[in-house]
Amino acid sequence: MTHRPFQPSVDYPPLARLLSAAGPKAVTPAELRAQDAQLPPTGSLFAGPDGLLTGFGRIRLVEPGPDGELAAFATAWRAPWTPPGDIASLVVGTKDLAPDRLLPLMDALERWARGAGARRLLGELAQGHAELLRLAIARGHRIDAHIRTATARLDTLPPAVPPPGIRLGTLATTSAPQPALQLYRLYRETLRDNPGFVDALPDFDHWYAEAVAGEGCRPDWMFTAECAGRIVGVSTARATRDPRTCHIDYTGVLRPWRGRGLARSLKLHAARRLAGHGVRTVHTEVEAGNAPMVAVNSALGYRWGPGHHRLVKQL
Repeated sequence: MTHRPFQPSVDYPPLARLLSAAGPKAVTPAELRAQDAQLPPTGSLFAGPDGLLTGFGRIRLVEPGPDGELAAFATAWRAPWTPPGDIASLVVGTKDLAPDRLLPLMDALERWARGAGARRLLGELAQGHAELLRLAIARGHRIDAHIRTATARLDTLPPAVPPPGIRLGTLATTSAPQPALQLYRLYRETLRDNPGFVDALPDFDHWYAEAVAGEGCRPDWMFTAECAGRIVGVSTARATRDPRTCHIDYTGVLRPWRGRGLARSLKLHAARRLAGHGVRTVHTEVEAGNAPMVAVNSALGYRWGPGHHRLVKQL
């Protein structure tokens, strides 16, 4: 394969078509441009005091296909909140592209990551790509996690019954003091126990911009569980381009309040409120090793679908 750098002047439309065909949801050229507009124009990668790679940077490569389309896309990047020493990556090809034809792109990303000084290269691969997964493992990658997808119809779920002493609300309605800061701290504490989480949580301002004020986010869709002025649980939803469908981004409960059915209550509370906004179907993702959340979703009737494997290679 003969790949070249991504060219913003011409590649957004074919890239949107490629990602839409290969991914779980459709994306538009305008959405890709908007995402890029939020990033610094140039990267800055450097070694921190501990010698591990830090900063921000990325590479994007494409393999041109026939008639102005793209046969494949590959990118590797590092965000400021990515764990020190790590670089994430993604390689996507058309459905009829032989898996071994993606290997030169994977090699190019690895060379870039090594040249930047990374210690680990992270990646993900959709379930169902057995041959490409085999090739990746043969080249030194290992499976770090299996992320499962799940879908539920809201009209099939019962009403929420919170545990005693718990008030269910939203970020928009809670009377808890400094609710956004409380939620940030809740994310920080609960993500430590989430086997599907690989990044470091960004600082409060970056987290707020992404989780509260980001695209598809609404304060009244951040569903909270409050006890005596303290937010002890959350389940957040993100809107999609289809007003009848949304994505459950995150559900977390602080350790002292676990084992009381609070995650179930939050999900049912969210379902009732979302249904009132015209949402009919919710999607979510859960790491297969997160047994409590897998059990909650299964008990609520979520239907499990194909997911993806998260890969790690030591450099």
